[in-house]
Amino acid sequence: MQTFCIGLTGGIGAGKSTVAEMFQSLGASVINVDEVGHSVLSRTSNEYEEIVKLFGEEILNPDKTINRVALGQIVFNSERQLAKLEAITHPGINKRLFNILERQTSEITILDMAVLVEQPLAQIDGAPLYQKVIVVEASYENRIERLQMRGLTKEDADARMQSQATDKERRLVADLIICNDNSLQDLQLQTFTCWEMLCDWINE
Repeated sequence: MQTFCIGLTGGIGAGKSTVAEMFQSLGASVINVDEVGHSVLSRTSNEYEEIVKLFGEEILNPDKTINRVALGQIVFNSERQLAKLEAITHPGINKRLFNILERQTSEITILDMAVLVEQPLAQIDGAPLYQKVIVVEASYENRIERLQMRGLTKEDADARMQSQATDKERRLVADLIICNDNSLQDLQLQTFTCWEMLCDWINE
């Protein structure tokens, strides 16, 4: 791969996607790993038939596409079923990410991925596809407030946060940390400073 690949992660409500957009405006390519994951569930994917065979046609919409809500209700209530699904989807996601990165022509590519710490994604044979990790974090109070503005109750927002890795766990893998507790201008400044550091790393 010619592109310098960065894993960008952060807890829900921290502002990871906003930072990804800022990096894109500076010239990076951005790959949304969630969207790549959704493509594995598409009717045209190689994994489709295996998933339907495993979980049954009750997970299908009338047009035979996979109903992600119905599938989620099965797997998120059973660790065993979730493990079975991930055994099918994770290799497919990782292969797609590898192929996408192989075709990248931009100097810097950002992998926008919420579950960098929690899941073995963006890896081939256990080795990460990214060279550096940037973590976006924010205070608990700010994250709760942002999620409530999206329409979540405080209880739902807290539950989603608790289901993810902790700030401490994310910091353990971080090469750079962006703190999104102040103004948008401050966030832009931090992102630009990180961008300059990435450019320096490329030229080392």
